[in-house]
Amino acid sequence: MKLRLVLILLLFAASVGILVWLYCAATRAPRAPQVSPWTETLADLDACCRRKHVKSVQYDKFAAIAVGESRPDAERLFRAMAFSERLQEHHCAQAILHLGGSYTPPVRIVLFGGTTDGNLERSIFHELRSLGERHGAEIDRAMRKNNRYAARLLARAAAADRRNAALLEHCRRSGKDHPDSCRFLVCPGCGNIYAAGDPDPYCPFCLTRSERFVRFE
Repeated sequence: MKLRLVLILLLFAASVGILVWLYCAATRAPRAPQVSPWTETLADLDACCRRKHVKSVQYDKFAAIAVGESRPDAERLFRAMAFSERLQEHHCAQAILHLGGSYTPPVRIVLFGGTTDGNLERSIFHELRSLGERHGAEIDRAMRKNNRYAARLLARAAAADRRNAALLEHCRRSGKDHPDSCRFLVCPGCGNIYAAGDPDPYCPFCLTRSERFVRFE
């Protein structure tokens, strides 16, 4: 008799506990979805990846046009820049994955044609306009979040854009009648482009040894 009474009390207590738990679960305020601390940085890295992807495809096309016009100087430069842009896209995409995001390259890309001289002008304008629109804001946002990893990649990408504009301007000023003497080296670690000659023993951006540089000649 006592055992039956104890079992009834235990069942009653368990039932009350379940009812209380169900009531609390039903009335509890829904949890706010967790927001990644890197939301802005991921968006900036994704935008950088997309810019680099589009430019790499565009520069490959410009290189092919330069080949058809017998402009080896411009062809090598466009090929070197396309390779550099792909490297930087890859590094930024890896950073996105490390920070918990995902990256999908753009599928539809509008490509421009034209003459090599026109393509040089167009490329210079695009590089400088892109730099002017950003003003280093994405680097500042990454630094405010204390994400030096992303800030370093974004700074390298911006430096590459400035360097591209300078190389393009030099090629444009030289013109098609300039002696064919342009050769380029690209650091496989960060995409830094050098005019071939006597390169530093190490890349000043990522310390990759010069023996590993990719030559475009």
